[in-house]
Amino acid sequence: MTIKKEYNVNDFLAENVKQERLTKEIKITGYKEPFVIQNITSEEFDQLQKQATSRMISKKTYQEVEKSDSNKFTDLLIEKSVVVPNLHDEKLQKSWGCIAEPAKMLRKMIAKAGEYGDLLEAISEISGFDADKLSNFVEIAKN
Repeated sequence: MTIKKEYNVNDFLAENVKQERLTKEIKITGYKEPFVIQNITSEEFDQLQKQATSRMISKKTYQEVEKSDSNKFTDLLIEKSVVVPNLHDEKLQKSWGCIAEPAKMLRKMIAKAGEYGDLLEAISEISGFDADKLSNFVEIAKN
């Protein structure tokens, strides 16, 4: 692979780069309207990783270690990506008995585990991951 020696830096300036928010409709059994998901950005992904990671002191080594919670990461990812329905809507949360627990509410709303998995896979794909890469990340986060 050869690298082009000359390039126009203007092509890389933020104001000249078009970055769109992608959306996709997902049909879930039992609902008249489809759910709508959006991609997450690299910055949002980093923020979700940080929110799902805690620091603690190892009792064996007395060193600070980081521990990632893959379930929390998945919940945060889905919560950030689902735009319809609005998972923070008070009326919706009351209806499902999950006040201030949007991820728990979504698991109640999507009764079939396969459809929940399909939703996560669609979020991964629209965000630029293939399903294997995200599942690998989740496995790494577990360890």
